[in-house]
Amino acid sequence: MPLMTTSRGPAHWLETNAVPGAPAVVLIHGLGGDAGFWAAELPALAAHYHVLAVDLRGSGRTPGGPAPFSTEDLALDVLAILDQAGIDTAHVVGFSMGGTVAQAIAVAAPERLRSLVLAATFASTSTQARLFLQAVGAVYGSGGSPAQVYALVLPWLFSDGFLSSPAAAPYLEFQEDPNDQQTCGDWLRLLQAMLAFDGRADLPRIATPTLVISGDEDRLAPLDGAHTLVAGLPHATLSVVPGGHLMNVESPHRFVDVLTTFFAGVDAAVELRPANRA
Repeated sequence: MPLMTTSRGPAHWLETNAVPGAPAVVLIHGLGGDAGFWAAELPALAAHYHVLAVDLRGSGRTPGGPAPFSTEDLALDVLAILDQAGIDTAHVVGFSMGGTVAQAIAVAAPERLRSLVLAATFASTSTQARLFLQAVGAVYGSGGSPAQVYALVLPWLFSDGFLSSPAAAPYLEFQEDPNDQQTCGDWLRLLQAMLAFDGRADLPRIATPTLVISGDEDRLAPLDGAHTLVAGLPHATLSVVPGGHLMNVESPHRFVDVLTTFFAGVDAAVELRPANRA
């Protein structure tokens, strides 16, 4: 899809709508990612849902800018994309940093959510992850290259078992993406927005049916953070998937199965509500 203009400015997203009238699913990537992060999940989801995978501000093909912004600003950007796409309600899926954006959407516009999925994420960045990411940001901001940043982050993305297996080979080297227009400044502003986010006090306000997904060996968004989310959210369940931070890469079929099973349950409950009966 070409760059579009929303009420919040230019934005890019991928959209598939092969099933007329199907519920919508909005996919929100993490720091350093873009809509392409969801390439493995898109075919399975597109078979049953109207899917939008967004490029957040300063990510992929969506322009950034010199001014700082907050996670709440990113949430409003995504809501403007939904408006532009003509989508009233959606299952909102946020991965890592995208999970903080998804939480902010649930607080700002709960009526727009059919359900909420928080994968490999947190209500507030852990101290360990904060110290690590601040150090990475210092390297990048001092002239480090994207390849150097990737090399620093790589050990934190996957479990040790995966990294030592042949399946990890495609991920061990930095791959330049010709469609990615993200600058160092964009990455650093996204990092600062994520580190400044603390949604713990707002968790009780999120009444949306929620699924929290955590990798059992995730070091960037550890399982303790997932338990904090589940304890604070009124209607949340936890699914633990084998793998590190990118457990969707390590356990792709399990990840998609967990998502689609949850969506199906929520959609069935929606159809059973009195207002939806003939």
